Amino acid sequence: MTDPGAGRTPRNGRRIGAYVLPGDPTWLARTLPRYYDLLDVLVVPVPTDGRGWTGAPVPVADVVRLVHELDHRGIVEEVPGRWTDAAHPQRADTAQRQAALDALGDRVDWVLQVDNDELLPEPAALLAALDEADVRGLGAVEWPMRVLYRRTDRHVLEVCAADGSPHHEYPGPVAVRAGARLVDARRTDGAFLRVVVAGDDTSLQLRRPAEDGEHREVMARPEQAIVHDSWARTPAEIRRKTASWGHARDARFSTYFWLRWWPAPVTWRWLRDLHPFAHGLWPRLRRLPSTGLLGD
Repeated sequence: MTDPGAGRTPRNGRRIGAYVLPGDPTWLARTLPRYYDLLDVLVVPVPTDGRGWTGAPVPVADVVRLVHELDHRGIVEEVPGRWTDAAHPQRADTAQRQAALDALGDRVDWVLQVDNDELLPEPAALLAALDEADVRGLGAVEWPMRVLYRRTDRHVLEVCAADGSPHHEYPGPVAVRAGARLVDARRTDGAFLRVVVAGDDTSLQLRRPAEDGEHREVMARPEQAIVHDSWARTPAEIRRKTASWGHARDARFSTYFWLRWWPAPVTWRWLRDLHPFAHGLWPRLRRLPSTGLLGD
């Protein structure tokens, strides 16, 4: 019989769970295998009505089928439910994630909250951050991310700092302790570790004073930051994303799509402050070869 733990990164006896939200299959075949071998249990909170947080249809069956194809150790559990709130989709986002955490219960010590479009380059580095959080008695760990904005056949546009240097953001915990209560998507209201990239002094979150309960620690190299394929999708995928995601009520995405995102392969040199609703978060863009990102 094959050892289900064979090939895993050492975890110091720690039990680790995770969940996959079944709304976005685009990059899951590349992102889930990066951390799958760390896991003891993987939960999928499955909308029985096939709809996302706004009530728009999402490809639930495609994601669930893909997760089971990738699950070579038989650790996946499905949790049925309904999570729709057209007036406040972020609440539905939070509720679905909380249902996954609740399903994991006390069978694990930590829960990974890595979204389907987020590629974790070096899982061992995140494990070291969990060790640090354990030492400090903290309940969550944030990890830096680099954001991809638009792809063409040969290039990818990446969010960068105002001077063109690498840019990172810290959108919320990618790991929380079992039993955590979420208050805003994957955020909690307790003390957390914010892992900072060495040399990062331009990110909006780091220019602000530390939040209550925030513990900053330089523990990551630039190449260890999560690669977030936030907007680097096909036009059809972008439209599906913005129709069903938790921020669907935060901005006029049709206008943003046509005036900012669509012409970006031509206008990227001149675009500034281009986040669709968070002023100052995405200063500008730089163009890089598309190979080598998200497992290409």
